Amino acid sequence: MRRALRRTALAGALSLGVACGSNAPEVAPTPVRGDLPSSPFAWVAPRAASEGSPEEYPARLLATGLSEAVVVPPLPARIVGLAVRPGDTVDQGDPVARVVMPEVDAALAAAAGAESSLVILRRRRAQLGPLAGDGLVRAADVAALDLEIARHTADRMRARAVFAGAGFTRGGTIVLRSPIAGVVTAVPATLGELRRPEDGPLARVRARSGQRIEATFPARPTEGSTYGYRSAAGLIAVALVNHVPAPSGLGYLAWFEAAAGAAMPAAAEGRLLVRTPASPGLWLLPATAVGDRGAGRFVVVRPRAAAGAAIVPVELVRITNTDAIVRAALPDGALVALDPARGGAVVDAGARP
Repeated sequence: MRRALRRTALAGALSLGVACGSNAPEVAPTPVRGDLPSSPFAWVAPRAASEGSPEEYPARLLATGLSEAVVVPPLPARIVGLAVRPGDTVDQGDPVARVVMPEVDAALAAAAGAESSLVILRRRRAQLGPLAGDGLVRAADVAALDLEIARHTADRMRARAVFAGAGFTRGGTIVLRSPIAGVVTAVPATLGELRRPEDGPLARVRARSGQRIEATFPARPTEGSTYGYRSAAGLIAVALVNHVPAPSGLGYLAWFEAAAGAAMPAAAEGRLLVRTPASPGLWLLPATAVGDRGAGRFVVVRPRAAAGAAIVPVELVRITNTDAIVRAALPDGALVALDPARGGAVVDAGARP
């Protein structure tokens, strides 16, 4: 009778090792004599990794060129009209202020004057060309005319650079417009004042979307994970944009954003929630069920209603709260011992627990 029980336990353990698949390291399972379902060991069923509580990491909201904008005159400007007040909603391209820029007017006038002078000088140069060839005009007179043409050409280029750099092709009253759609949060300008670019913006505009979220992970983000950003304003779903090794050398710096057009919460600080994807071979176990023998991590596994147990190697993905996420090829319906040290000792000894 004892020999029959021993053969039954050995056959059950070996069948469990085969069911573990080729993804786990090849370690021969060690059988345990005895009827394990009546064992005093505590056994639990592994769960899919996606059922675990989400991981949480500190995160912060970052302003971007799509979420924050300022309206600044590119040159000293006299404010002659303001079209917005704090709290106003504007679309991209809506008027914000009307200004007069003396430097733009002066540059346009200089460019026009230089152009007119060049027309006259070039006409004169065309007339002198044949005469100079016949020796009827002094070479010095022709050279002086060429020098004057070059000077006026440079004046025209400088003038054009001024208003081209400012982004305008006309003078007079110029309308400054909002670069983005959003809400006007500040209008520090005053009618009639002369504002230089270094004096700061005439208005600030904040969009309801376009921000990004930054967080630091201890390891590379797991492919297929889903993410959320929780702040005092609530929880929203976000997507991973990119990640790089952190400058400190510890972990990874990652960026996230909400769906296109989705409104971000106003809170600057929050928590990033990470949910592990549902994936074959990823399991959620109590952290106490994972043992370490120096050569690697392991769990003690047995079928749900059969004799025999085995030590199965696992890859520890991460610890989440009191649970561990492991990668292993566990057979359907397998149970895992909560105490891997005692379970491993029993397997090694081949004795009844």
